Amino acid sequence: MEDTLLTVFRLSLFETLCVTGSLILIGMILGIIENRANYYVQSVFGMKGIIATAWIGTPIHESGHLLMCYLFKHKVSEFKLFTLRPRDGVLGYVNHSWNSKSLYQNIGNFFIGMGPIFSGTLAMILGMYLFLPDSFSIFSNYLTLDSGQPGSQTLANIFLLTTQLFKSIFSAENLASLNFWIYFALAISISSHIALSKEDLKGAGRGLVTIFVFISLINMVALMLNINFTGFFTGILSLNVYLLAFSMVSVMFSLIRLVLSAFVYSLAHKVA
Repeated sequence: MEDTLLTVFRLSLFETLCVTGSLILIGMILGIIENRANYYVQSVFGMKGIIATAWIGTPIHESGHLLMCYLFKHKVSEFKLFTLRPRDGVLGYVNHSWNSKSLYQNIGNFFIGMGPIFSGTLAMILGMYLFLPDSFSIFSNYLTLDSGQPGSQTLANIFLLTTQLFKSIFSAENLASLNFWIYFALAISISSHIALSKEDLKGAGRGLVTIFVFISLINMVALMLNINFTGFFTGILSLNVYLLAFSMVSVMFSLIRLVLSAFVYSLAHKVA
């Protein structure tokens, strides 16, 4: 019995990572980059430096939470996409409640918490489509990735395509275009506020626990009935390849913001 429980635990942990792994990884990376960049910006410009991009980035961030609330049938009691008078540094929020007896709504907490990753990434992709159509055609090459057997080669292909996309966006032709600078300002503003807050992570954590428990129960029943769901979860793992690839746009502009803010911070301290 003990061996059976250990097997179920290990399998359920792996399958939970199949479902949520890419989102968790992306959230962690964006969080680390944004926190450091915000430190540099606030050190030089104060809160005004954050608000300068927040009027674009925060509404898109909160829209991700809001849309996921509606998708998972949570009751939205109050929301504010953006405020110029933040309390405790909160520039926007979505207050919601759910039926604790509903499996669907409890699982939804994870995706609601991760909502800004979806909304922010989609907003940047849409902006690329509108303002930099040639670069968007390079971005569409992500769809040609072979996600059947995710591995080191798949990751290498993602980074290769990201390098090609970076070169396309920052081409000499684009740098001389007004559309490029409009998109650049939008992308920097969105990427500045795409990372998850502590409250976002707390809510996502509740949903993650529910997902793990649910998968564990499925595996327990499957083990007793001799049913194999491994193929199903491997298929979901392959979808994470596309999620990881698409999120490279968000990571790329977050890194650009980090480099720019670090340069300004360094310059300000040398002058001082």
